Amino acid sequence: MIKRGLALLLCASLVESGCAAGGGLRAATFMAPARFAERADRGQTDPRVLAEYVQKLPVGSVVKVELRSSRSVKGTLIKATSASVIVQRNTRIAEAPIEIPLSDITRVTLETGTSHPGRSIAIGAAAGAAAALGVILILVFAFND
Repeated sequence: MIKRGLALLLCASLVESGCAAGGGLRAATFMAPARFAERADRGQTDPRVLAEYVQKLPVGSVVKVELRSSRSVKGTLIKATSASVIVQRNTRIAEAPIEIPLSDITRVTLETGTSHPGRSIAIGAAAGAAAALGVILILVFAFND
């Protein structure tokens, strides 16, 4: 009787928590006070630090350049100087490279390209199958007395 009750309790806790499905509360939602968000919204960037960072990026890397006008440009880094950044946009139809002055830039992010939807779907399906198999095995062993 204790085994069955424990098995049902474990199954209920697995189903209720949602495991990795994202249904539960996340700690990150409570960790960002408003004062940090205010600093990020000001858009203040030291041009010397930004120029130093951009010049250290390897030519040919994929970057996302966020502008003060709340626009962003994604493309391949062609050249970086102490005054501007030249980016070739990734478009289906070829365009001329864009020269963006550092005074117009709020942030430059190096795109790593590790996000693949197919891989994410496969990982989610595998995790769901493993959880279902675990629940089934617990129930089989609990009711197989």
